[in-house]
Amino acid sequence: QAGKEKHKLNVEDRWIISRYNSAILNASQSFNRYRFYEALGIIEDFLVVDVSRIYIQIIRERAEEVYSLIREIMNGVLRILSPIIPFITENIWQDFRANGIVKEESVHLSDWPRPDKSKIDKNLEEGFKIVLEIIERGLSERDKVKIGLKWPLKSADITIPNMTENIFKDEFYKIIANQLNVKDIAVIKKDNFGVLVKLDVKQTPELEAEGYAREIARHVQAERKRRGLQKSDSIGLVLSLSPRLKKLLPPYTKFVAARTGASEFSTD
Repeated sequence: QAGKEKHKLNVEDRWIISRYNSAILNASQSFNRYRFYEALGIIEDFLVVDVSRIYIQIIRERAEEVYSLIREIMNGVLRILSPIIPFITENIWQDFRANGIVKEESVHLSDWPRPDKSKIDKNLEEGFKIVLEIIERGLSERDKVKIGLKWPLKSADITIPNMTENIFKDEFYKIIANQLNVKDIAVIKKDNFGVLVKLDVKQTPELEAEGYAREIARHVQAERKRRGLQKSDSIGLVLSLSPRLKKLLPPYTKFVAARTGASEFSTD
């Protein structure tokens, strides 16, 4: 079953496990009622929205850590889709089998995935809906003031409905901060109030320096990819910087070196 991880599960991991088991449960019920298109829609929504657009975006910095969880989820999805798209799922299954990811000779000879109802947390799923609305509104506010996501901001003041008391977890703060790229978050709960996000967009030298460091790292990573370098390949990095950037960047040289795989790093 998805969720048998050796490492500690973060709140986003528990959420995707809950969503996975909810999807398997609902899709199986649709299959039993011969509503095959309905089942397909449930799994498609889970893959496109929950996994691709949300979960992968949140865990991009720790993808290797949760690889086995993602693999288990994909295993279950292939099995439940196999009656609807038999040839595609079998082709993917054989690729997995060749890489030692699955053992069964065919996806059509594997067991039907069984949902683990104990892993379904409806409060967590409802809380995550609020998190996603906060992130959407925060990104919209960034767009209004034309500040790209790579540039860190000092803080975000967030107002949410008071009725969320039992479903809005402290663990959500880190996800929101990371996805909006803000250093601090203050959450206020009010009666009869929707979700409101107010960003502190004032730039400081420290925030500006981190923004430039992230932008430099992004460009170097793109160049590494263009040259076909592997993650394990180290590079020597020489940056040509303006006098102002030379003053701002020193606190983030280790950050840039670590992000770009630079064993040697200097500026001119």
